[in-house]
Amino acid sequence: MTVFLIGFSTHISCQAHAEDLRAFTDYAGAIGEIPIGMTVFVSGNKIADGSHYYYRKYLKDIPLTGTAGTELHLTEPGGGVFVLHYVDNNSSPVTAENSTGLAGTWSGNGHTLPVKLDLQSGGSYILGRRYADITNKSDAQFEEPIKGFYYATIGGRPADAARFVAFPLRVNTGAPKPLMIHNASELQQKWKSIFSPAWLKALAAASPHDLSTTKGQAMIGAGLAFFGDDGLEVVNTIP
Repeated sequence: MTVFLIGFSTHISCQAHAEDLRAFTDYAGAIGEIPIGMTVFVSGNKIADGSHYYYRKYLKDIPLTGTAGTELHLTEPGGGVFVLHYVDNNSSPVTAENSTGLAGTWSGNGHTLPVKLDLQSGGSYILGRRYADITNKSDAQFEEPIKGFYYATIGGRPADAARFVAFPLRVNTGAPKPLMIHNASELQQKWKSIFSPAWLKALAAASPHDLSTTKGQAMIGAGLAFFGDDGLEVVNTIP
């Protein structure tokens, strides 16, 4: 009887775990000229809990609720409303499965602004555990040093940025062998050759929030840098 109960309990636990998984889609773009990011969980014809958007300037999630069909109708707590449709340059008709982004409008406070969002990534995770394949930390805890590196780097503060690096840092320059940076002093010496103006511009246009994951690392930008549980692990330079 005891064995049965243990097995039954494990089955229920696994089932609950599976039911907690949410299939998500990440987007990035702008409301008017204001950069935003958006994560949408669609369940049937509804926008599921955990859906949100954020302004890149503030990185604070704003919950979204609503309905999904040929259009997405998304409402935020302050009364703002997105009306969006799927877009794609090549497919017709456009569906959620073959789209490359969303377009439409945001209305609020007596204003209506255009919205354009590009598809970034998608997958499944338990709410609050986006980075579960990398760390046991909460999403907020894991992202804290990434944000620290982000703001220190675009602010031109090498010593502060080094605090968020997991040395040795691998720097891929296009040469046959990567450059390995072993400590903070070495990083500061080679700072300008690693973080070129083009690289810094690309980083500033990216967001240190809701990162996509691959092979046990979180990626910022289009492969600019990769973070593990202890901080920055890999940088891909831009000439």
